[in-house]
Amino acid sequence: MGIENTTDKESFFRRITRKVWGITGRLFGRSPESPDLHDKIILLDNDELLLVWEKELREIRIQKEEEAWVYFENEYGSGNPKVTEEFLKWQEKLYEHIEKEKDRFLKERQGSKEALDKLLSSGATTIVVTKGAKPYTQKCFNLTGLSPLIKDIYSPAPGRRDKRFADAAHDYGKKNPWLCFKDTVVVGHDLDKDMAWDLVPAREGDNDGKAPVFVLFDTLAFEKDVDAPLDALPEIIDVLAKKGENNILDGFKNLYKKQKASTKNYSFKLALYHTPKRKDKTRIPVIFDIKRRA
Repeated sequence: MGIENTTDKESFFRRITRKVWGITGRLFGRSPESPDLHDKIILLDNDELLLVWEKELREIRIQKEEEAWVYFENEYGSGNPKVTEEFLKWQEKLYEHIEKEKDRFLKERQGSKEALDKLLSSGATTIVVTKGAKPYTQKCFNLTGLSPLIKDIYSPAPGRRDKRFADAAHDYGKKNPWLCFKDTVVVGHDLDKDMAWDLVPAREGDNDGKAPVFVLFDTLAFEKDVDAPLDALPEIIDVLAKKGENNILDGFKNLYKKQKASTKNYSFKLALYHTPKRKDKTRIPVIFDIKRRA
């Protein structure tokens, strides 16, 4: 698997780049105390890495995307693969504008390359899960130079707009709840929209809080720096893995006793979150209020 590219030459180059980074990370980049994350998958919301447009332009884009999708649904019928096909053509035109005025339309979150590079060198698998079209998302990652650091992109099935977290987790070996809770980290800035709810079990018995750990970053802003750059992510995952003896959820439970923790460069809080919108689901373990230490 991996991000598709426009030419075989580019695809070969990116595969070699990932392998080189993986080898150098194993030889030089990982300290003896740093855990091996080769069995861990990181499911990232698209907007945690890029597409942080100027506010006015972002609002216009989101509105236009929704209008375009609804138009094609009305034209071809809800769930029809033709809807996605026409929507992709529409997004191609949008991408042309982005490419011409990249500085206004496209930025990466601070620390993105550093974070993904560290996760890659530790053996983790980085996967973007988006409700946007895959070809459009791939092109944006290519423009920002993030493509070699992302293993895969999961976009909705033809005719749909829902995120495929469960498909991503299952395809990468997390085929039962225990493996999902042990090995999966979900990353986003909106608890209701970015959480992998299709991986969260129904609320019953004594399973409260048994779900993939969600790392909540502050909302992105195009015109200013964010409070927590993404380079906080590998530090947080490292401490979760250490405290849980390679079990992410157990690491959260051990740290949750004090409801706050810190890494070398960041501090953060821990909580169990329940949204009224998903009363059927168990509470989810959340890392939040990530701040750089003085």
